[in-house]
Amino acid sequence: MSTITPIPELVGITSHTEYDNGLLRECSLNERNVIHTSVGDLVPHFSSPDERSKDLKSISYYESGAIRSISLDKQTEVSTPIGEFPAELVTFYEDGTMDSVFPLNGQIGFTWSEKDEERLAESYSFEFSFDTITAKTIGVRFFHSGAVKSLIWWPDEIVQLDTPTGKYPARTGIRLFEDGRLRSFEPAVPIIMKTPVGIVQAFDVEAVTIDADENSVRFDHEGHLAHLATAGDVIIAGPTIGRKRISSLTRMALGEDKPVKLSISIDFGPDTVTFDNGEEKASFSISENRFLVMPDISTDGLSACDLGCDSCDLGCA
Repeated sequence: MSTITPIPELVGITSHTEYDNGLLRECSLNERNVIHTSVGDLVPHFSSPDERSKDLKSISYYESGAIRSISLDKQTEVSTPIGEFPAELVTFYEDGTMDSVFPLNGQIGFTWSEKDEERLAESYSFEFSFDTITAKTIGVRFFHSGAVKSLIWWPDEIVQLDTPTGKYPARTGIRLFEDGRLRSFEPAVPIIMKTPVGIVQAFDVEAVTIDADENSVRFDHEGHLAHLATAGDVIIAGPTIGRKRISSLTRMALGEDKPVKLSISIDFGPDTVTFDNGEEKASFSISENRFLVMPDISTDGLSACDLGCDSCDLGCA
């Protein structure tokens, strides 16, 4: 049974912020402290700043006074629900159970780049019912129960991932159901998927690639495709609606002087499909209508087929 870890008596506080109730929100330290937690005794960051840790906050708290996160003074093996795991940053739920663990916690800035940090990263293996995954891992998040909730990978990592609908190249990470089934992933390139409305090239040009909690290809608990993102045009035709077209919105690409088609979200329900381009959202009966999804995805010409036939199960070969 986990209990809330109370605010300890700290020594060496160099700076801090407070909540309106006067309790600490976060603080920085320059003396050694030992914090007793549900994952063991942890020493918050207190050493002199260097190019990796120049402005790290040592501890942050919930407004209740429970510890939210601890940046460790050095990488430490901590006791996680999946066994001993190296950590430089640990976060907690408000009741004191582990929320997430991050093997590295260098501060990215002008003198320390993401590439510098990634060179320190190691690969870790995780066994699930659907696949064994080995990848350079930024962090692991957990449910309250201790089951793995999500894995976050380094940006350059691409994993050939077994999913309920085939094997696809994945980036960013994965989200799981609490019983260990795959809930979602982010395609690394446009992938060809069989869907209830036909073949769709799935890829989210707007994907947030720093967090694996909200991925664009999602499954329900039974492994059926529930959601994906694409870009281009969707044509819907049927006896009651006639012919309708839903198209991607367009904006200038970030960092490039060229237009890019934004994502259309597609959600599947019992005999229902919903298209949402960010400006228009409409639902249609799958059995009463016909659908044509025409992709227009800008990724410099790279697609899943460039990665070989193992990237999908359509049987083209």
